[in-house]
Amino acid sequence: MSFIQYLVRRALCPALAAFALSTAHADDSDNPTPSLEMGAEVYAKRCVLCHGQSGMGEGILPMKLKNYPNTNLMIEQKAKDRNQIKQVVIYGGYFSGFNEAMPPYGQELSWTEVESVADFVELMRENPEQAAAMIQSYRAEQLPALQLGKEAYDTRCVLCHGKYGEGDGRMAKILKDPPPFDLTASRVPEMYLREIIRLGGEAMGRSKHMPPWGDQLSDKEINALVTYLMTIRD
Repeated sequence: MSFIQYLVRRALCPALAAFALSTAHADDSDNPTPSLEMGAEVYAKRCVLCHGQSGMGEGILPMKLKNYPNTNLMIEQKAKDRNQIKQVVIYGGYFSGFNEAMPPYGQELSWTEVESVADFVELMRENPEQAAAMIQSYRAEQLPALQLGKEAYDTRCVLCHGKYGEGDGRMAKILKDPPPFDLTASRVPEMYLREIIRLGGEAMGRSKHMPPWGDQLSDKEINALVTYLMTIRD
């Protein structure tokens, strides 16, 4: 599936993306007020891979992939103000006139999260030292989650996906149609990862060999496993 097809399936049009933003995660009752702390969390989980920890485009993907688009947030190109930053976050690059490699997050983030990450990007431009310190603090808090996620991976996933997630586990010699997926090459969003872990591959239209773990893993363990899987991507 091409990235354009992915966008069509995920967002269909800007109006639907906006509708999804207002409905899919409408309940912000637990923490309805945007905050820089929440913005740092959203950025660390969803943006560092491409934009880098400092926002200067030093993420893993642009550093590894040839001809990857410029992801430096310090260069105020089309997203010159806070409102434009929000539009790119919600609609993605394709619908906002940017490079299509930027996915839309309107269906995955709540209104509070969108507002918060827009505030955080502005902070990165105005006070990069403070923003970097907040990212470091959040990542330090996440270390226990990474350890829990790795434990879940080592006990549930390594047999098929292999020690490093490359699809070369011991069961790869047996499972051929389809073979275990190379998780380091995955680019699906965290929401999708949670669902396929919880429901299994067949329920998501993927491999019938992928079992559902929803009855065996707690929500905390599933979230930790998703966090771990995001760190092993190429």
